[in-house]
Amino acid sequence: MHIFNTWHYTSSGSKNVSAHRKVAVLGLDGVPYGLLKRLTDNRVMPHLSDIARNGCFMRMRSTIPPVSSVAWTSFMTGCNPGEHGIFGFTDLTGDRISLRLPSFDDIRTPTIWQRIALQGKKSLIVNLPFTYPARPLNGVLVAGFVAPIFERSVYPSSLIPWLQSKNYRVDVDAEQGRRDRDLLMRDLFETLNIREEVMLSLMESVPWDLLVGVITGTDRLHHFFFDAADDPGHPRHSDFTAYYSRIDAFIGRLVERLGNRAHLVLLSDHGFAQLKTQVNVNSLLQKLGYLRYTRPDPSSLEHVHPSSRAFALEPGRVYLNRRERFRNGVLDEAESCATAQRLKAELEEIRVADVDDQSAGEQFPPEDALFLEVAPKDELYSGDSARFAPDLVLIPGKGYDLKATIGAPDLSGKDIFTGTHTHDDAFLILDDPSIGRDLSDPVITDVAPLLMDLLE
Repeated sequence: MHIFNTWHYTSSGSKNVSAHRKVAVLGLDGVPYGLLKRLTDNRVMPHLSDIARNGCFMRMRSTIPPVSSVAWTSFMTGCNPGEHGIFGFTDLTGDRISLRLPSFDDIRTPTIWQRIALQGKKSLIVNLPFTYPARPLNGVLVAGFVAPIFERSVYPSSLIPWLQSKNYRVDVDAEQGRRDRDLLMRDLFETLNIREEVMLSLMESVPWDLLVGVITGTDRLHHFFFDAADDPGHPRHSDFTAYYSRIDAFIGRLVERLGNRAHLVLLSDHGFAQLKTQVNVNSLLQKLGYLRYTRPDPSSLEHVHPSSRAFALEPGRVYLNRRERFRNGVLDEAESCATAQRLKAELEEIRVADVDDQSAGEQFPPEDALFLEVAPKDELYSGDSARFAPDLVLIPGKGYDLKATIGAPDLSGKDIFTGTHTHDDAFLILDDPSIGRDLSDPVITDVAPLLMDLLE
């Protein structure tokens, strides 16, 4: 198991890097290397194809778990979750078994733009996930999702009336999209159009040395319509392809505006795969005898019985009920070690057919292990925040989406989503092949030090 790189920037100079004053980064949320390779090879995205051909186009590994809050934080800090302290979209409230929603305020290490501000450099950040609430910086920041209050999503706040006049919105309306797929598709295109207008207008009107813009509609497209990606007969296939063509047109205009004044870096925060089924991890822990509830119809973590030995948060983060961690914990250090080893062994023995015999087939043989790996936290994370990490992290086979629903009656099930995240199929594109000369098997935490070198 790869231990994510720990990076501490020093100003000792860069190696094998051509000097440029500016760097522009465009993120495509949840775009897998394999899909993008097909789209560029088939010239669905001719502008991006040219950049990839003349530069460096690589498969990149993301964080574990591969969710945007963790991955984009690792990108923006260059640190693994054991340092920056973000392990998911949800976390635990202190020493209690209850949920809280972490935010940008909870990040424990400085971001790229905070570091370059010490050198007097300015940043323009647009729609980068997990930057809410917006905080003062040497530049401009328009936060990405999750951003519940728009007025707290923008710095400086003087930009808010202009953004509102553009009908700018942080995200598509996924809840309405669940009910109306036509509406969702229109929303994806309309939001992208507005995002492009705002990004290009700001990059021309405000000073910047580092530009980071992210398109998150790709992730939404994949969750709802990933089954349309490679199926010409799918009723949404043409819409799926058209969305990527529209992104490519945006990239073409971005490249034209940048000219020779900036390097261009493109990346995704994680990959994607077609969803086979969703696995309810807490139901699995309950069946194995590690989790009990205080009532027959539990609906939240507050209903976890104090005698429980383990419970899960999404996606696939398993916490032991340790006395060292929780005020009402039941496991001492020796019991925690023994429980972790026993649970790890039991989870590694679970086969695909054990949770969903209906989903087993040629691509997912029923005798295959459900989890590619059950990783202890010290194999994944290092740093001062690692003590807050889950004790075990489940890495599922491709196509299996791990849920932590409390009280789910079944071990597995499906909703309307057709795609799910992967950790080993993100992408990285650099416009100059010499920049990536020293990168082999890149990880998302490698990008921040690369950007810092370019900005020297």
